[in-house]
Amino acid sequence: MNFSRILVLSLAFSLVCFLPRAAHTQQMPEEMIEEASSDLEPQLQGSPEEMLEEAPTIAAPPPQKLPKAPAPAREAVEIQVQKKEAHPAAALPVSAKVIPPDVMTAEWEFFKANSEDKDDDVAEAVLPQLSQWLKTYPEGKYSDEAILLKAELQLRLGDYRSAVVTLIRHTQEYPDSKLGDAARQQLGITIDKKLSKKIKDPLNALARAPQAGDKAGRLAAFIGGMADEFGEEFYAPVLSEFDGFFVRFPAYTGRDALQLSLGNLYARKGEYLPARLAYEKLIQVYPSSKYLVRAKKELGDVLADNLKEYLTAIKVYSDITVNFPGTDEAWAAYLQLPKLTEKQDQYGRAVAVYEEIIKLYPDKPEARDAFRSEARVLRKEMKNPAGAVAVLNRFADKYKDEEAIEELYLAAEIARKDMRDIDTEVKMYDRIAAEYPDSKEAPKALMEAGRAFEKVKNPDSAIKYYEKIMDRYPDDSMAKKAYKYKTALTRS
Repeated sequence: MNFSRILVLSLAFSLVCFLPRAAHTQQMPEEMIEEASSDLEPQLQGSPEEMLEEAPTIAAPPPQKLPKAPAPAREAVEIQVQKKEAHPAAALPVSAKVIPPDVMTAEWEFFKANSEDKDDDVAEAVLPQLSQWLKTYPEGKYSDEAILLKAELQLRLGDYRSAVVTLIRHTQEYPDSKLGDAARQQLGITIDKKLSKKIKDPLNALARAPQAGDKAGRLAAFIGGMADEFGEEFYAPVLSEFDGFFVRFPAYTGRDALQLSLGNLYARKGEYLPARLAYEKLIQVYPSSKYLVRAKKELGDVLADNLKEYLTAIKVYSDITVNFPGTDEAWAAYLQLPKLTEKQDQYGRAVAVYEEIIKLYPDKPEARDAFRSEARVLRKEMKNPAGAVAVLNRFADKYKDEEAIEELYLAAEIARKDMRDIDTEVKMYDRIAAEYPDSKEAPKALMEAGRAFEKVKNPDSAIKYYEKIMDRYPDDSMAKKAYKYKTALTRS
């Protein structure tokens, strides 16, 4: 379709919208009526017969001085003028007889007529105007039919996903409509032909109108369900439904839940700044919402993982741990906080968080990691090897298993390499041998103690540990090595 035709269509729509309103609002201002009345009164000073004689004359010469009319006739004219002044609208019979047409109906007829045009350019021009009309008259008597017409135009233009969303909305907004069967039939055909099989059943299930609930509740469930289950595939039309709902139902009590769904949809689509704003809006506008802590957790994740605003994320997560202790969100925040604080070189704060995890969640597997991470930070970042050794010993106090032995070996290594403390090193080996005598690690730990004493030129202490191995574990492979090392020392 050429440009001139599109221009004509747009002008036609403008006239349909404007002229009825213009006719409906056409009234003469009171100042003009008063001025007309004041101009008229001097001309009514003669008798009625004289006024009739002068009435047909269009361009008459200046009037001659008229004889004074009888008093009764003048009184009659004055009465007529007073009546006209009392009811100025009577002086405008044309305006009084105009009956304003139904603008909504006129516009609807306009859309129906132009939607039948076979030119797709016309359909493309009509569709956004029809969508806006539905927002203007969401409860209009033609809205039921108009939603179906919108879906038909979307299908005609190849926008199948938008058509599916529009058709599902129809089933939820008008569950008892006479057009419901047609909407569901068209929805089923579109899903079968245009969309993947894996979403067929979930979409059809969502289209089934709930048994109870008002219109706002049904539409909110539909929008939230679409956003949570199919939001990425139906992104644009679902966003449009969010916008329309928020404008149409400003007092709906479940807006906070929809706001959370909107933020999650943005985040899954990779629109992280809009996601952040959606979460922050929920937090600020609905401070008593039951979804508040979830919104804060999602906000923290977007800040930390996507927007890389680590300091702000730390504040959000810290708020969750303080104000929502014991929740799943608090636990998730504790897992994020140490990593973020370390990235910001806030090592003391990281250690404090690790301690909180150990204290509040002692039975979670992550508590073990907290011990290890705290020891690592103390040793490598804060240059506090003694503190690291103390943390690893606390680990061994709590967990009596093979992992505890590993951490005691690490503590011994720290004592040897970082602290140069033979006594602390040997204490770790002694503890392994004493607490796990039946483990294969016991003779190995005693051997490590003996070798450690040899390195610091203390053969007597070394021989004592070799003898312990030979006495306690004569059949272990370490016994032969112990005998060898003992013999070498006694001969030297």
